[in-house]
Amino acid sequence: MPLARMETYFQMMDVRLSKQALSNWIVNSASELECVYNCMKQNLLKSSYVHADETPVRVIDSKGRESRSKHYMWVYVSDTEDSSIILYDYQKTRSSSCPTKFLEGFSGYLQTDGYSGYNKIENVKRLYCLAHIRRKFFDIVTELHGEALKHSRVIIGFDYCEQLYSIEKDLREQYNGSDDYYDDRHRIRLKKSLSIFNKFQKYVETEIPDALPASALDKALSYTQKLLPNMKAFFTDGSLEIDNNAAERAVKLFVIGRKNWLFSNTPKGARSSAILYSIVETAKANGLAVEKYLIYLFDVLSKTENRDLEFLEEYMPWSADLPDYLYSKT
Repeated sequence: MPLARMETYFQMMDVRLSKQALSNWIVNSASELECVYNCMKQNLLKSSYVHADETPVRVIDSKGRESRSKHYMWVYVSDTEDSSIILYDYQKTRSSSCPTKFLEGFSGYLQTDGYSGYNKIENVKRLYCLAHIRRKFFDIVTELHGEALKHSRVIIGFDYCEQLYSIEKDLREQYNGSDDYYDDRHRIRLKKSLSIFNKFQKYVETEIPDALPASALDKALSYTQKLLPNMKAFFTDGSLEIDNNAAERAVKLFVIGRKNWLFSNTPKGARSSAILYSIVETAKANGLAVEKYLIYLFDVLSKTENRDLEFLEEYMPWSADLPDYLYSKT
């Protein structure tokens, strides 16, 4: 909810709280919880698999004007059997230096869309997103009708994507929740999905020479040709996902809020939003009641000056040491 709307809401209840006071509370709260954010980040960097994405954010500069350059909220997600971590990182640019610096020390699989800004990150194994590839073909298919659709070669590429997703859906329905889920998924992917993937790759190589240059099909095929080789990592480990939807879902959570409050008044406010969004969404992802968890954190931190990461581990949203009353009942 925008702070101006909150100010009006409180005025209706005869409570005098200015927008500036509310803003100060947010910044101060984020400052107090930054140690929790840092501990969450260290856990993410130690994981073996991270999803990443980014989305624009409007920020007002020191002169009260919207910045002429685009600012970004970067999102990093690690979702394992033991913990779910969702981190937002505000930056003034979309430069490759942003994810490179944030992920310094991470050496696992990194799954993203095709944005080249992730290409300079060292010591990671890249994995791309079939959802973005599918979308390229879907956008063309939805523009075709009747005979044009029936005889279009693009439907073949789209169908390969649909076949791969259909197998993933069946795997979730049949095996998800079992102790051997990842092993079963790996085995069946090799048995069923790999041959489809290879046909898809061959189709792309065959169709590119005949595609009209700069056409929608040419762009879809070229994009797919660039990403498919790295998609093969998907067949090496059953814990890897077919797409980057984990990061895209986290982006959407931020976008929903952005549609309401539109912009951040200062870069400091945007940074504070990143910290608070990270803690709130990670708490939700781990089944916690957010309000209760935040009160719990503030209470713990108010009673000690210890901010060591080892000490804070006990209070992470996924910690088995958290009291039962913090968990959501829904």
